Amino acid sequence: MRALHQTNHRSGTIPSAVRQWLCAGLGLIALASFSTIAQAQTKVVGYIPSYKNMPAVIDRTDLSKLTHLNLSFLNPNASGAVTSGGNPVCMEGASASDINYVVNKAHQAGVKVLVSVAGGVLPPCSGNWQTLLQPANRATIVNNLLQFVSTFNLDGLDIDIEGVVLTNIDNAGNYTPFIQALRNGLPAGKLLTSATASYVGGMVPTSSLPYFDFVNIMSYDAIGPGWGPAGVEHSPYSMAVSDINIWKARGLTKQKMVLGVPFYGYGFNGYAAAYDFNSIVSQFGAGAAQADVIGTRCAGCSYITYNGIPTIRSKTQLALQEGSGVMIWELSQDVAGANSLLAAIHSQIGSGGGSSSSTSTSCPAWVSGQNYAAGDKVTYQGGYYIAEYANPGYIPNVSTYFWEPIAASACGATSSSSSSTAAFTRLLQAEAYTAMSGVQLETTTDTGGGQNVGWIDANDWMAHANINFPTNGTYKVEYRVASVSGSRVSLDLNAGAIQLGQVNIPATGGWQTWTTVSHNVSINAGTYSVGIFAPQGGWNLNWIRFTKL
Repeated sequence: MRALHQTNHRSGTIPSAVRQWLCAGLGLIALASFSTIAQAQTKVVGYIPSYKNMPAVIDRTDLSKLTHLNLSFLNPNASGAVTSGGNPVCMEGASASDINYVVNKAHQAGVKVLVSVAGGVLPPCSGNWQTLLQPANRATIVNNLLQFVSTFNLDGLDIDIEGVVLTNIDNAGNYTPFIQALRNGLPAGKLLTSATASYVGGMVPTSSLPYFDFVNIMSYDAIGPGWGPAGVEHSPYSMAVSDINIWKARGLTKQKMVLGVPFYGYGFNGYAAAYDFNSIVSQFGAGAAQADVIGTRCAGCSYITYNGIPTIRSKTQLALQEGSGVMIWELSQDVAGANSLLAAIHSQIGSGGGSSSSTSTSCPAWVSGQNYAAGDKVTYQGGYYIAEYANPGYIPNVSTYFWEPIAASACGATSSSSSSTAAFTRLLQAEAYTAMSGVQLETTTDTGGGQNVGWIDANDWMAHANINFPTNGTYKVEYRVASVSGSRVSLDLNAGAIQLGQVNIPATGGWQTWTTVSHNVSINAGTYSVGIFAPQGGWNLNWIRFTKL
């Protein structure tokens, strides 16, 4: 379901152009079930691979926490047929009986079921999609897929043609006509969806977007066995922000945007190549469910990169703010019980997308900029602060990145202070911009990892919308920057309506040699769009931090 839904979704190698891109580049709802309104507005889409024993997976999945199931993957044979003798001709491990069992059980729970077509790694039994979608052959495969939907009482089709195959089909002018033909042939009420990557050469064309009911953004696999920049996480929060921004810029609407999250991880240098979340918790203990990394995350280090519960919760909130739901690759990889990622998604949706009931209710010292340790950082995300402790220490076998959400509402006046002014620090990750012109993202080697904004030329800009400053006064503004020969940065509010001044950026000697520069500015209480403008080019930005003085 992405160019690699774990080992069965990506080919063993990545085209050099893709590899270069990866290296350069991020009322109340009852918790027991969704209401009808919530199902219409919020999607939770779970994939089940056909090769994972679909009836067994469906039997142990809490269907009340899902809205859609995608059965993956169906492929045609060389003649375009998708069934033979009533069974799928190319759907590894799945029989007609398996499909009927899953569909019936899901429908009883009110969950829609689609069949996902193609996949990141096409099996030997698959016909050549590039040939099958040529105009002379297209009607055959379209009619056969429509008949498959009817035969198995499915709710629609999910098209997951990926990578080089997608690129070649699109370059031949055959992708969007195929999607249009499916849309025209599906009966009213049947769904047509897609899965897409967010790198050049792996994205469904914008011309196809109007025909899809929604699109699943595969926001993961930035690194894996044999590809990507060493030492990074394969699916950080910043990648989700970046991918959402890419698709917003391409015209995908909020209602059609569904954010993909991984229920698996990758290991390096002594660890196994791939782990499902269940295996991570089983092998490394319940504490690992609260982290994103096991071991030390760096180039050449031994570590496992995955998404734990806090990250899944924060991504779910992001998905609700910017899109219409969450997609999961894939359900068999979840753990049962209190550490279930599906349960974390459902709980976050049930809380209205706000901070969790387990979120801290007091405002710790680090929110005011105190008590930072090397590698720690704080961000503000949709109503709550996130502390990323570089070395939490108290989680067995976990040495990096434990996320602790702190509700912003808890960080009002500090009771221990004689001042009535609330302590205030807000850190904006540069790559989390809501709008920009001219800049690009790349992996950073700065403390904390993730991405930075680079390729900044004169007159480029980026903006972070809806940033609230609680009180009038003087704020210290810090910029984490790198520049080979030096430059300048300018700060403004509301698209330049309020100018806050400029700061010189020294020559640091390298694009990943970082320093922090600052100045003090006066800001009146209110909510603004914070703009960062380049009067001169030739610098990189990792983050910007505001601290009330």
